[in-house]
Amino acid sequence: RLGSVNLQKFQINPKGEVMKKGMFIALEGIDYAGKDSQALKLVEWLKKMGHQVGFSNEPNDNALNGSPLGHTIRKMLKGEMEKPEPFEFQRMYLLDRGQDIFCFIKPVIDKGGVYVIIRYGFSTIAYGTLSGKPAEAFIQLHREVLGTSLIWPDMTFLIDISGKESARRMATAKNNPEFFEKKDKLEKVRQAYLTLAKNPEFNNSIYVVNGEQNEDKVFEDIKKIVFYKLPPIITK
Repeated sequence: RLGSVNLQKFQINPKGEVMKKGMFIALEGIDYAGKDSQALKLVEWLKKMGHQVGFSNEPNDNALNGSPLGHTIRKMLKGEMEKPEPFEFQRMYLLDRGQDIFCFIKPVIDKGGVYVIIRYGFSTIAYGTLSGKPAEAFIQLHREVLGTSLIWPDMTFLIDISGKESARRMATAKNNPEFFEKKDKLEKVRQAYLTLAKNPEFNNSIYVVNGEQNEDKVFEDIKKIVFYKLPPIITK
């Protein structure tokens, strides 16, 4: 089906007119998998092709258009504020996600553009399992908090690296060998991600990419998959 028209990318409004629908792409993976660099490469490539592109990360603590809740979550992650218990902490992420959907993601994809985000719902699910609750509890939490507003990415790229490699990169980047002690925790999150990739609800939209390859090779793998699934370029 390479290059074929995906009819799900179009909607019909009440007047019977065809409304173009864009694409929502998420990049996921454990710490230091290379999500940021791959997202930037993807955004630059899409723009060069002529697509209208939106871009953000979660939590949304962007200096220009981030949410107060996104900034609060970031402070908690840095240890500058006390975090609530794990399940409630993930609920905060979902409330921040709701604003992203309404204010940033939907306006772009409803106009036929492509929205790229670093981390999204699968981060909540994978990291949430460290609390001891099953993945389904966090999937259900999405349904409860976001209701009919919930949208999942059309494509999620899981940039897969081992917990050992993640801890090694973290220790090197921050010049602190103690980070290497986190490899077992990181590996548990990695396995939760890989299990999600096999979930019947999501397995048609999650693509596992080997993140331990050369950075350019990782992007080539992502680009090949994205290219044949992109919506039409919207011209003004």
